[in-house]
Amino acid sequence: MTPARTTSPSQLIGRGFRFLAGLDRARLLGLMMVVAVAVICFTPGMSSISPIDRDEARFAQASKQMVASGDYVTPRFQQDLRAKKPIGIYWMQSASARIFGDQHIASYRVPSVIGGVLMVVLTTLFARQLLPPRAAVFAGLFMATSLVMVMESHLATTDAMLAAMVTLQQITLWKIRQLDSGGHYVSGKYAALFWAAMAAAILIKGPIAPVVAIMTIALVVVASGQWRDGGWRWVLALKPMLGVIILTALVLPWVVLVTSATDGAFLNIAINGDFVSKLKSGQESHGAPPLTYLGLIIITFWPASLFLARAVKAVAPRWRDGDILFLLGWLLPFWVILEMTPTKLPHYNLPLFTALVILAMMGIDESLPAAKSRLPKPPSPEQPLARARRLLKSVSITRGIVLAWEWGFMALGPVLGMVVIYLATFGQGSRMAAAVAFGLACGVSAAAFWWQRRGKTMALVAMITSAMMFYVVLMGSVLPSLEGFRLAPRIKDAIATITPSPQLITAAGYHEPSLVFELGTDILLFSPDEAAFFMAEAEDGLALVEQRSASEFRNTARELGLKLELITSLKGHNYSRGQDVEILFYRRPRE
Repeated sequence: MTPARTTSPSQLIGRGFRFLAGLDRARLLGLMMVVAVAVICFTPGMSSISPIDRDEARFAQASKQMVASGDYVTPRFQQDLRAKKPIGIYWMQSASARIFGDQHIASYRVPSVIGGVLMVVLTTLFARQLLPPRAAVFAGLFMATSLVMVMESHLATTDAMLAAMVTLQQITLWKIRQLDSGGHYVSGKYAALFWAAMAAAILIKGPIAPVVAIMTIALVVVASGQWRDGGWRWVLALKPMLGVIILTALVLPWVVLVTSATDGAFLNIAINGDFVSKLKSGQESHGAPPLTYLGLIIITFWPASLFLARAVKAVAPRWRDGDILFLLGWLLPFWVILEMTPTKLPHYNLPLFTALVILAMMGIDESLPAAKSRLPKPPSPEQPLARARRLLKSVSITRGIVLAWEWGFMALGPVLGMVVIYLATFGQGSRMAAAVAFGLACGVSAAAFWWQRRGKTMALVAMITSAMMFYVVLMGSVLPSLEGFRLAPRIKDAIATITPSPQLITAAGYHEPSLVFELGTDILLFSPDEAAFFMAEAEDGLALVEQRSASEFRNTARELGLKLELITSLKGHNYSRGQDVEILFYRRPRE
């Protein structure tokens, strides 16, 4: 019997170097440039932006507790089950925290940065199979600078890594279809990679990846019109039995362990309390009507959204072409599902962005430099009727829609810049940095205008450069300076100045997860009455009471005959609730 062949880490590294060596110099430089832009966009503010409420702080705190407790099966937020998502991202964040330290939020953001860079690299490599080399590099660059991609790569949540795993799964699915349809042998390694990527995505965020794959296969098989003639048989190259083995081996052990550890409560909450509730109604005030994602795409996909109207015009006549049909199968069915699902958040369609950016580049790849889409000059006084007829004839409805979309995009830069200025003003941040960000956002619009009028490749470079620097300033300077929003870190700093240091801390009225992450798992989140009873028992305790709860807290303390002194207070804005808040610091008088 032949022993099974194994691949050592040194062999994997060797293969990686051989892959890079196999790239010609131009392709390697292009890939390096894409990675550099991604890192520049994704890392500023990584350590200086305070934990974001509520999802990021909950993920980071649950991972922090895993490291502290050694329980890597059941994620918890304080004593409560954290059953919103499977275990994958918690494992990644816990591993990062063990390497880089478990006290700072940056450690928990590392997996998202890695996921974002991986998605950008995969997008670039996939685009090379479908686009000319220069257009493929631009696909990677625009992916690296898309607004939602940058935002999610900064957050210690699931979405950047999920998008990377779905992208890997879909690229492998495309490769299998290409090989099988061309009559080539499909190695089992492709099927294994497909199922492994799906398993990783399931462990990160549940059934998203299988749904995307199934919908892609269904649309490609049905829309190609070949299903009657056995055109579906390429699906067998996925080796479904191998998939069952891989999914079972990678996913089932944790499912069994967490079910046993929680008597089935984890899966019950995850399925009925999270997944099903999102399908039934808008969860956590995140409900929105259908077509929300379509309406937001000009913002969430900025600045690559400039090219979407052109892409529709260019791609629509060729929608049955094999590669375009695959990209549409990746994009459209799951997009429709998202639009019909009541719960909506701007990042839910991030796993579709690779297909979207490649389709966007297909709209301009024949003209990089791009086609000049200026409106004809207005009619001259000498020939008004003749010029008017020519103008009406040349401006078709389709072209008018394209121009309207692109002009709308150009108006978006100043709007985004004004939003940043408003944030800096309202959040007590750096107005100087906000003004610079405003100028850079306007620079993206100016470069888009240059590209539309002159079709210069340098205009696209200017767009990407302006967007990249916009994110550097926004993430590296503006957001970290928003003192009005940084309540939890400011509370932590204020507590550090109190002598003697309080041994036990309770909070009433302000229970945001970032407070737990900053102050530690042991902080007690109580009602005002409970906080007063706590202070009656804890001589060296500290109560953090939000102003709206202070009256009830003081009344209960008075009924208990408890004397309290107000040490200090902090004002800020609770953006999760949209409320201005004031946190009052109470302790028992020192003898």
